[in-house]
Amino acid sequence: MRVGLQHSTAVRAERGFGFQAGVIALMVSAAFGGAPQARAADPGAAAPAATAEDTALEEIVVTARKRSESLHDIPATIVAIPATAIKENHLAQLDDLSSTVSNVNIFEAHDNSPAVTMRGIGAFEVYAGVGFYMNDVQLFEGQTVRPSDIARIEVLKGPQGTLYGGANIGGAIKYVTKDPTPTWQNEVTMELGSYRTANVEGILSGPITDKLGMRVSVYDDNHEGYIWDTYHQKTIGSGHDKGGRLAFLWEPESSTNVHLTFNTDAYNSQNENLQYRTSEINPVQPLPYTADAYRYSVDDFFIPDFVRKLFSSTLQVDHQYPSNMTLTSITSQFWSLNRGVTDLTKKPIPLDLLFQNQDQRVVSQELRLSSTAHSNLDWLVGLFVQQHKQSTLTADNNYTGDIPAVLDSLSNPGGNPPYDFDNQNLTMRQYAVFGDATYYLGDWQYEIGLRAEQYSSRLDATNATANDQINFYATNPNQVYPVKSYGPQSLSGNQLSPRLSVQYRASAETNIYGTVSRGFEPGTLAEQNDVITTIRPETATSYELGFKSKFAHGAQITGAVFLINYRDRLYQTMSAAGGGFQDIFSNIGDSRNTGVEMDFVAPLTQEFKLSGGVGTTRAVWRNVPYLDPQLGAVQGGFGAPPVATNIQGLTAPFTPAYSANLALDWNHLLSNGWKIGARVDGQAIGQSYWNPNDYARQKAYQLMNLGVHLDTTDTTWIAHVTNLTNTRYNSMFWDANDVGVGHSFAHMGRPTMITLSGTYRF
Repeated sequence: MRVGLQHSTAVRAERGFGFQAGVIALMVSAAFGGAPQARAADPGAAAPAATAEDTALEEIVVTARKRSESLHDIPATIVAIPATAIKENHLAQLDDLSSTVSNVNIFEAHDNSPAVTMRGIGAFEVYAGVGFYMNDVQLFEGQTVRPSDIARIEVLKGPQGTLYGGANIGGAIKYVTKDPTPTWQNEVTMELGSYRTANVEGILSGPITDKLGMRVSVYDDNHEGYIWDTYHQKTIGSGHDKGGRLAFLWEPESSTNVHLTFNTDAYNSQNENLQYRTSEINPVQPLPYTADAYRYSVDDFFIPDFVRKLFSSTLQVDHQYPSNMTLTSITSQFWSLNRGVTDLTKKPIPLDLLFQNQDQRVVSQELRLSSTAHSNLDWLVGLFVQQHKQSTLTADNNYTGDIPAVLDSLSNPGGNPPYDFDNQNLTMRQYAVFGDATYYLGDWQYEIGLRAEQYSSRLDATNATANDQINFYATNPNQVYPVKSYGPQSLSGNQLSPRLSVQYRASAETNIYGTVSRGFEPGTLAEQNDVITTIRPETATSYELGFKSKFAHGAQITGAVFLINYRDRLYQTMSAAGGGFQDIFSNIGDSRNTGVEMDFVAPLTQEFKLSGGVGTTRAVWRNVPYLDPQLGAVQGGFGAPPVATNIQGLTAPFTPAYSANLALDWNHLLSNGWKIGARVDGQAIGQSYWNPNDYARQKAYQLMNLGVHLDTTDTTWIAHVTNLTNTRYNSMFWDANDVGVGHSFAHMGRPTMITLSGTYRF
């Protein structure tokens, strides 16, 4: 970096430092209104035009085991998506990853955060399950990592507890971000598209001195929704997202690197509770039924609103000692504020105006010491400490606007209508020591790793229900309602997350491996129905056999079979209770997940490349007693008590039977050095279920995307069509009997979206 920075200083002086400094000052001031976190090698802002001879695939280096090594040599299933593919494939949202990675089920929730299962593992929109990382720092909500700031996405399948800790029982998705460039590489991008999409982004990257580099990016995204509101007679679901990222790379000496990043994001959306309703209970549906109403309309009389603000910062220091050891220190901070308001009853006058507030504060520190000289032994040891504070307030203002006079007289002395509120303050702490070592002996590779983690949760809560207030004020009209308090209550636990692997180099280009790994989701506490409930930790133990092969002309193929014992898996349902709705969390029981995966990349000619993959997962409940609300409705009608049954042998929810993807890429080098290309890709998603007892079924569906791109000396133009066939599918579904009301609720996936973007580099 230093050589590049010195060279750039001279170039900068020739071009006029005053202009550059003015632009830098403007961009930096704008950046302190927004950005995510950073680290890792930067491939550059713009890839050079490919030559006709570039048919072989480059060696891919990843940091999945917290050290740089060839993807081919790691005994695990890892998918690496480079920056060029992110841009040309228009991977703009997290659920776009499903089109390139098999056995990964992702959808975007209303707050632009992901709900993910990987190989059938992960608490879908409940707790993390699958961890998201900016380099080695976990992201807790939102989608603040911009595609233009990502050098590579690494998808790590299977439990990642040994190196990454709790909340990674299904796997991890790691964004490796771009560093400041050794020469000035600046760009501005404008994107227009369907539903009044209008996005703008600016990036400045380069050296400030010969030892200090900077990269700053700012963005402002706007789009209208695609849901028609039958009451207001207009389209709703619009969103506005703005923010930025500021990253510094300081090299005070050749053996020391210091990364400092600041990230912020402000997001506003109308997607809170934006579900359509379907009548599914009169008569009661046979078991199972297909949840396939698929409506792009709602009768939402109250237009919802959701606001979120995020800010995070990371300081990472890497120092290499002469004894071939590197000390890494990572200090991070994360803060978020969420404010949502909606009407759950969907009436002309809001009867249940719901306010949902959530704030998070996270601080963490990681220290690790690792070997740097690749010899017969690679190793690392580390310490990790994290505190996570979460404050949640859910309030229902009942009977707003049309409260009868008799109820008005019973309301509290302040004249406000009766309301339900639930305030929970949760503090979670994690302390861990971990280590991992790999020994190389001839054609064999042996790995052993272990993480010992201690976690704790402390919860205090207050609660008041509308019905309780009405009854209280009926006999005590001049008094103040006594709010119920719960806790403080605490729990703590310990978990070991081992990892063992053996790999054999069968030939110069083929590795065969076997891996055993374990992960867990820490236990916690939640106040539900006037009781503090203990949520037991989820655990997953994975057994995987796989191979990786490379062939002539750059073709590659990987495959794996796996068996995962998934214990105490969590499930969330939305339940009507006390005049409102509550999210109820519970440990359902154990499942066994088995599956097969295979991925390939095959250059067909100098200009064409075929790639794809297929994966199957069968997630089957073990011996699991279950109170079945659907069976109760079948036997006794809607509203009848649940019937005790056993769901052994049924399919666990949110796990498609299969997923497959196939893509054809074409790239042609023009005589003037420009490059033109196109890509068509398709995805097939198998049947899955929305609830534990296989009552509501999501039928199989297929998606197709199409894109073209043109790269000139200073510009890049990209046109892309997402969901080319306008396939209809649900991204979420709540069955009527689970909810306890006369309707099922569902949310539609994205329709056909067309975008055109242009990037100018200067």
